[in-house]
Amino acid sequence: MLKKILVVAVLAASLAACSSGRTDEQLIEAGWVLNPAENGYVFHKELPATIDTTKKYKPSADAAEVACAAGVYSAACSSINVDNLDEYLNRSDVVYIDLRDYKDYTQKHFKNFEVIPYFAFIFNKDANTDESLVQLYGGEPTAPVAVYKESDAILNAIFPKDKTIFLMCQSGARVVWMMQILEAKGYDMSKIYNVGGVGQYSASKYAPFITDSAEFRIEATYSLDGATRN
Repeated sequence: MLKKILVVAVLAASLAACSSGRTDEQLIEAGWVLNPAENGYVFHKELPATIDTTKKYKPSADAAEVACAAGVYSAACSSINVDNLDEYLNRSDVVYIDLRDYKDYTQKHFKNFEVIPYFAFIFNKDANTDESLVQLYGGEPTAPVAVYKESDAILNAIFPKDKTIFLMCQSGARVVWMMQILEAKGYDMSKIYNVGGVGQYSASKYAPFITDSAEFRIEATYSLDGATRN
């Protein structure tokens, strides 16, 4: 009964907000978020800080936990993870990005995550010296070297600085490197979340959100047209 009352209350509030005549921009500014699952605007709970500061790490902790305690962007310390990601899906105030390549993405992915292949498109350590490579950046993730004059503009188009961003890959490592690039490029890291890897989301509650089509096979060729190499 309590759950039903809460649902009715949220629906009533949503209808009241939409019937007020406010524009989409005004609703979002006031804290309302478009959620397709609710078929309208809902007032979502506030996103937690990106790092879960309540976790404690012992000297015997594994490498990922030690890295997290040291302030590295490991999925091990993320406040949004396999336990609660389902509470933060399908929000219009969040950009959801999967950093795996198209081959892996096609076979299994979260339905609301857009694929942006990290290794194929974003970064290769030799991309700034090898003209056969098409990635946006070379060098090191902590000190990325722009391959094109337009590299930063393309990065900003894919990863908008005015949005909260959820990043996912297969195990979480590519997300760490991507976050290092974003930090080096001046992003507000309090808005960037490492939500881990698709392989970690095996709980039945995530089944409705995941497309699992292992039968699909795809081979992708990547190119970047119209950009000017530095």
